[in-house]
Amino acid sequence: MRRNTMHHPRSPAHDAARLLLGVFFAALAVPAAASPKPLPQAEAAKVAKKVEKARSPRHQAKEDADAIAEFQKKVRRYADLHDRLMARLSQEHPVTAGQLTEALMATRAKARPSDIFVPQVQPLIKRLIAEQLTGPDALAARKAVVEGNPMQEGDPVKVDVRVNAPYPPGAAHSTVPPSLLLVLPVLPPSLHYRFVGRDLILVDSVAQLIVDFLPAAAPATAIQKVP
Repeated sequence: MRRNTMHHPRSPAHDAARLLLGVFFAALAVPAAASPKPLPQAEAAKVAKKVEKARSPRHQAKEDADAIAEFQKKVRRYADLHDRLMARLSQEHPVTAGQLTEALMATRAKARPSDIFVPQVQPLIKRLIAEQLTGPDALAARKAVVEGNPMQEGDPVKVDVRVNAPYPPGAAHSTVPPSLLLVLPVLPPSLHYRFVGRDLILVDSVAQLIVDFLPAAAPATAIQKVP
């Protein structure tokens, strides 16, 4: 039996339905090419920052790790010296901060800037500080750096930022924000970070002696007063 091969004319409604179905299934198969809505400025900045980090070359990460390792080696060497002097001085009587200061200054008479803040770690630390102290979400961190910073106008006690200089007892103490401490290399109990103006200093926790410093470690905007 022969099949009826006669073609029936299609109605305009039929053609429109087929066209709509074709568009529908094409949309399922291929992602839409419509332009996306622009991101809010803050979110766009965060995304751009993440992309920049993701695209950073791998060798840079290795260089950063090597720099931190060298810095931490110098820090451990100082911490060992601190502990040895404390043990020696405490054999006969309790150690005072003044005694430890004198012993450290005598032992480290030839200490120079960058002995601990080695040159290869300086750009990394400055970058880490800038990341945490810039942007609208860093207002609280910047406020912490400014409050108690002895370089602010009106502070009666000035701090002489140099290696082996005692930190004056009456001078103000700046606070290093927790967000910054989380990204900076970890220090032993015998040392801590402190800001004096834009400079980041390493201070002996007992002797209150400036062990080393990194000039202009913080961006200029980081030490401006925050309303």
